[in-house]
Amino acid sequence: RKWVAGAIFLCCVVLAATKQLTLLVSMCCGAYLLVAIQCITIDAAFMSIKGRVVLAVIAAFGLGDGLSNTNVTTKIAQGVVATGEQFGPNVLLFLIFLATSCLSCLVSNQTTVIIVYGIVKTLTIPGITMKELVITLIIGASSSFMTPFGYQTNLMVWRSGGYTFANYFRFGLPLTILNGVVATVMCRLLFAD
Repeated sequence: RKWVAGAIFLCCVVLAATKQLTLLVSMCCGAYLLVAIQCITIDAAFMSIKGRVVLAVIAAFGLGDGLSNTNVTTKIAQGVVATGEQFGPNVLLFLIFLATSCLSCLVSNQTTVIIVYGIVKTLTIPGITMKELVITLIIGASSSFMTPFGYQTNLMVWRSGGYTFANYFRFGLPLTILNGVVATVMCRLLFAD
């Protein structure tokens, strides 16, 4: 059954990647197919849905919309553009990475992406493509190394491993800076105009 499930998943990904179907439709069809061939029961499928994750994502969309509707994202974007004009595109991408990473250390990476994307989508900076901004944002949101709160596995090993908050910051800060420099350089090399 696991081979069948893997094949169905692969087909769903290929259909979505080739734009034959949207990702939502493709994955829903895959889920229905898995239930239809009794690879998974309906009860098991519903039990696998994490209500807290769904609620967090929905709440983050509300927060993101609220920030956009009150023009907070526009004001932040204007400040980012002013900074970018002073220091150039490389420093600006690194600062976006760093700000996103810091926010991701406090809230979930899904929430971070939704909030910061509201800012990034309004940016028009000469010399920086939207692809560079979005990839920097995604990598920054996934770089929550400086606190134990940013990601579930950080919390899992915090107490059992005998780590302190200072351990996360001491090792996470240099790792975040290194990751930010590499992400910025790679984005500029691979995705710049």
